Amino acid sequence: MFKKLGLVVAAAAIMFSAGLGLATSANAQTPPATFYGKGLKSGDKVEASIAGKSCGSATANAAGEWSISVPTTAACAPTAGAAVSFTLNGAAATATPAATWQGGGLPADVANGYVLAAGAAATATGAGTVTAPKTGNAGLLGGANEPASRWLVLGVAIVALGAVAGTRVYAGRTR
Repeated sequence: MFKKLGLVVAAAAIMFSAGLGLATSANAQTPPATFYGKGLKSGDKVEASIAGKSCGSATANAAGEWSISVPTTAACAPTAGAAVSFTLNGAAATATPAATWQGGGLPADVANGYVLAAGAAATATGAGTVTAPKTGNAGLLGGANEPASRWLVLGVAIVALGAVAGTRVYAGRTR
């Protein structure tokens, strides 16, 4: 009975170690940048763009508030630090402060957001941006460029096999 139990434990240790070796880690997703403001007329249409490509649009509500969420998958292909321009009812608008796309980014004035005024579009200066933290690899196991995790898996497998073999020898069952 103990012979079969030892084989089962050894097989389980090998399968567990192989599973760790094939496991991949999760990477944090970049949250969308959110652009919002108030002080417009109800029904005003706001559109956000990067390099002339639309990122999304919103219509001001009865209180004159608007909000546009721009994920990394938006049609405008946003990248960190990209200048965001706005139109107000189809005409170029100036945003104060100047807007740049940052994952999870919010305006410097979180309570009021961006102030839009009809006129020439503003050029982003990077002022008032929030930089998302570099979360990197959220797990212990890494990709192909991180061989240290492969050695860890191999070490766990060797320790498991050694424990099974040591138990068998200690119990006097060497066959």
